[in-house]
Amino acid sequence: MTKAGQPARAKVRRFALWSLVFATSCASLGAAGLAGMLWYYGRDLQAIDEAALRAYQPAQITRIYAADGETLLGEYFTQRRTLIQYEAVPSHVENAFLAAEDADFYRHEGLDYLGILRALFINVRAGKIRQGASTITQQVVKNFILSPERTFKRKVHELLLSRRLERVLSKQEILELYLNEIYLGHGRYGIQEASRFYFGEDVQEIDAGQAALLATLPKAPGAATPHKDPERSKARQRFVLRQMAKHGFLSAPDAARYAEQPLAVQPLQKARSQVFEGAESFVDVVLRRLRGRFGDDLPRLGATVVTTLNPEVQRRASEGLRAQLRAIDLRQKFAHKIQPSGERAKARAIKRGAKAREVGHVGLVVIGRPYRPSESERRGFEATLGARSIFVEVPIGARYAEPGLTLPAQFPEGGITVARVAKAPKGLALPEGWLYGRIASGPEAAVVVASVSDGAVVAMVSGYEETRGGFNRALEAKRQPGSTFKPFVYGAAVESKKFTAASVVIDSPEIYEKWRPTNFERDRYRGEVRLREALTHSVNTIAIKLLDAIGVGAGIDFARRAGIESALTENLSLALGTSEVTPYELLRAYSTLARGGTRRPLRVIQSVEFDGGEVRPELSPEAPVIAPEVAFVVSSMMASVVREGTGRRAKKLGFWIAGKTGTAAENRDAWFAGFSREYAAVAWVGFDRPKPLGRGETGAKAALPIWMSAMEAAVSGGGGDAAEPIPPRTVEVRTIDKESGLLATADAEPETVMEEYFLPGTAPTEYASKEVLDVDTVALELLVPELEPGRGEDATVEDDGGGSTPPVQRPRGANHESPRPLPAPPPTSETAPLERLPTVFDEP
Repeated sequence: MTKAGQPARAKVRRFALWSLVFATSCASLGAAGLAGMLWYYGRDLQAIDEAALRAYQPAQITRIYAADGETLLGEYFTQRRTLIQYEAVPSHVENAFLAAEDADFYRHEGLDYLGILRALFINVRAGKIRQGASTITQQVVKNFILSPERTFKRKVHELLLSRRLERVLSKQEILELYLNEIYLGHGRYGIQEASRFYFGEDVQEIDAGQAALLATLPKAPGAATPHKDPERSKARQRFVLRQMAKHGFLSAPDAARYAEQPLAVQPLQKARSQVFEGAESFVDVVLRRLRGRFGDDLPRLGATVVTTLNPEVQRRASEGLRAQLRAIDLRQKFAHKIQPSGERAKARAIKRGAKAREVGHVGLVVIGRPYRPSESERRGFEATLGARSIFVEVPIGARYAEPGLTLPAQFPEGGITVARVAKAPKGLALPEGWLYGRIASGPEAAVVVASVSDGAVVAMVSGYEETRGGFNRALEAKRQPGSTFKPFVYGAAVESKKFTAASVVIDSPEIYEKWRPTNFERDRYRGEVRLREALTHSVNTIAIKLLDAIGVGAGIDFARRAGIESALTENLSLALGTSEVTPYELLRAYSTLARGGTRRPLRVIQSVEFDGGEVRPELSPEAPVIAPEVAFVVSSMMASVVREGTGRRAKKLGFWIAGKTGTAAENRDAWFAGFSREYAAVAWVGFDRPKPLGRGETGAKAALPIWMSAMEAAVSGGGGDAAEPIPPRTVEVRTIDKESGLLATADAEPETVMEEYFLPGTAPTEYASKEVLDVDTVALELLVPELEPGRGEDATVEDDGGGSTPPVQRPRGANHESPRPLPAPPPTSETAPLERLPTVFDEP
């Protein structure tokens, strides 16, 4: 080697040495800087809450099922998610997500350094972000520990926490968190709920092709779903399938086979329409009970709730209610037989309709021309509501759409009808400033049915249209029950032992502090009537006399024990059902009578199952509140209402029924309440803002058909026993004379006698008199009475020479304490100017 070459080599060595020193210094400085940066940003970083992550309890769906455990009635959620344990996740589903998101998941310790460099190179070469480098662990850190802000500090925290997370949780625990938390489009979170939505199956049932499709969704769940962009979804699925084959998760032939198959997703409409329609009000009641039991934990419960509702009974009860409301609409011409109105009538309608401006308001509208919104299949008419224009939709087949009539024929221009302002359907384009509405002319109705034995509610319909969060008329509509309240008055009277079913009371007008109640058939009175017969034909005057005799407090006490909880008026009008109650509480009270006097709360839930527990609400113990013999006698009297009284239409059902009709004043509310040996039900018809239903719309005509439809559906699976219930052993049975209520003689004609039930010690002891007097003799004896012991001489009446005899006394005969005397009606001339309190009448 020449001397000249040595300096050159020395220079190279020195340069290399200084370069190494410089690089080492830079690396040391870089490492020190990185360490300092990590220290700086990590100095306030809190430790990972390992216990909280392991106790992961996110928002989940609670599903509510019918009594069969299969019919889905409704769902409650803040996020649509159903938790699934790692052990239940099929391997091909796990592998699909690993191939799509983090193929080296089981090889790195939270950070994929090679992946970070690879993503950096690809993104720099492309000049934009084309590939991310976040591992599944990093995504879990972002979703569970850090805030969603996008800052450099948060990114440093993510890197630090990812390493820490891998040290406190296993790979399986991290993957379980990830697969349950991710958003997969259309409001679905987690792989279980997404699988049910897209494929209609649990995640355990899907194949590798479907799993690959699910694995494509975390990238763009708001846009690239198979329902929103099927072509892009298919391309992404093919990519994931190739990645699965590349990493050994799936054979190449299988990957190719799945790649050629079409997307196996269920139609969007089917995915959204799995819930049984027509039980929305019932679901609201169930949720109310669940909130009361679980409180703030309900959104995270993820429970499977099995209720008491029978979907077939619910469906048929709803159909019966709808059919009856349509029949009432036709009878009373609600939105039917409309004629053009005069200018003065239209002006009044516009003035009255001016107050209806908000959603839910009801008002009179003046009908204009038929109107069909552009690019819409909806039909209806333009109308004037106050000073506003409103599109009133009348769908074909809807409640008020009369078959066989065109829209202009049924709703002629210039006519007047009633509409409710509603929220316009999504996508409906109306002219600026227009309102949207629906016809609201007719009444509403509710019916609720429960099992007598355990109080299980098997059907609850709260109106023609069932909506979640709407007004539940079965539970919340307080209305005057009319004569359906009378069984509690009669029950209290029988319980007092002052009266029996055979007691005779005079049906006559009376005056009570300027109140002169009448019967349903005004100014028609029957004279002496047995109590059974009085209840059968719903005689108002006798119900009032009974309550006056036993005291209003006794009637209230009996109703309270049975199950009536609403405020009850403390005057005699209570006997006619002037105090408002709900159908639900009336059902509870009637169920007490049906159960023989034992009270039990109505129930809507059978079981609640959730991860880590199960709640089966125990049946509340029966509370004896009314003596069995009293409940039996009252129920027997109510059975006469169906056999031969105001509820006789129900006889055609063919099984034993006890019930009572009810009609409020001016036919504002119509009711029928009753029970068989297995089921009890209450039906109500009326307006949300009380007003008359129309001429002839009584409980028997308006409400009873709804009750019959519901009860017929309930007993179709059993419970239609035609035999009368067997009386308790303490009940005494006697053969009585129908006219007097006394014991029948041995030689009485069969058609003049009947068997009657009595509480112990209250049966009559006297026999009906055989003496028969002609009318003239009776009249003479009443006019010329003999002096009675204790009466003065001034009580004598001079006769016409025929002598004098004792006055005819009709024996009362029942062996019980006599009620206090009731006042006789004053002369008609004194009753004319009397003030009248509101009264409740019932049909004959």
